[in-house]
Amino acid sequence: MQKVTWKANRVISIETRRKDENRKENVYVLAQMINKAQLLVYNLFSTDNKWENIDLSKAPILFCTYVTRQFITNSNVFIQDIEPLKDYEPPKYRIHTIGACVRRITLWEGTKDEKEIMILGEGGGKLIEGDINGPVIMEQIPFTDNETIDKYELTDVRIYAEFNERLYLCYKFGKNVDPMKDLVFNRPIPLEYKEYIYIISS
Repeated sequence: MQKVTWKANRVISIETRRKDENRKENVYVLAQMINKAQLLVYNLFSTDNKWENIDLSKAPILFCTYVTRQFITNSNVFIQDIEPLKDYEPPKYRIHTIGACVRRITLWEGTKDEKEIMILGEGGGKLIEGDINGPVIMEQIPFTDNETIDKYELTDVRIYAEFNERLYLCYKFGKNVDPMKDLVFNRPIPLEYKEYIYIISS
């Protein structure tokens, strides 16, 4: 497989979970590189990595977030000869987690899958404009404000293999999901997140 370097407006497909004895199919997602290492992810998935008659100007968007070079290097990424979406403007606002402490969370308590993990932050987040030093738009997002929580991405820069599993879960649930955001805002964590939890805690 060819080495893929970062280039603004390059359209790529990304393998989410890799096929193994427990998974009968590979799942790929279509994305577009944006300036400053932002990745625009479309709600377009494939099990054979074949993309035909794709018009990204009409394609549904899942989200746009920052990724590391490590994510691109370690993931199976394939350059696609597809016309990119032109003049896309990334969202102005993002969610920054509150506090620099580490807290323990017990998941699936009282079941055979019970697991204790540690995550950064005291719980909850604030809405900011631009980077983490940008103006604060909302000092503390209420835990019940699902509209704001669901609308904006975390300031976290996503990595392999955490982000790959998130992409797979978007495919599985048929919508934009972010297990890390659900942990930050103390939302119920479905058992389908088990592999994700294993990845971030291992």
